Amino acid sequence: MLAVLLAGAGLAVALSMSLAVERERGQAHEELTALRHQRLAATARPQPSLATPTTAIPELPEFDSTEVVRAFTSIVADAGLPLEEVSYALEDVREQPYLRYRISLSVKSTYPQTRQAVAALASAMPHVALDGIRCSRESTAVAALGCELSFSAFFRKPHG
Repeated sequence: MLAVLLAGAGLAVALSMSLAVERERGQAHEELTALRHQRLAATARPQPSLATPTTAIPELPEFDSTEVVRAFTSIVADAGLPLEEVSYALEDVREQPYLRYRISLSVKSTYPQTRQAVAALASAMPHVALDGIRCSRESTAVAALGCELSFSAFFRKPHG
């Protein structure tokens, strides 16, 4: 009889422990699920908002060739990018509501210097976009790259 009572008590203790473990397991599962939802919410891409045209389109600056050349070459030089050749071409297409100033650069530099110059231009001149970049190296022993960069700068078209 004592053995049956001990077995029953042992079974009750085991059942109690099993229930406690199952309860903790459920809580851990709920916490894990909550963390997954938080992570998904943090990495989810925000949906684009429907903004009014006045807030969606930034104001383009007025075109001033001298100022564009000065600012562009100054930013590139400050970033440590030595210019070999630069060309500028203005596009004034009747159907477009803006002026496009194409700027092409030939440089010999390291990749980090080139990236730094592009980042500096994007930061200082938000109306300038990088259209393309092509880099090549004469040999693997040479650290400098020969790069051709092309940009477009956009300006407000004068009325009239």
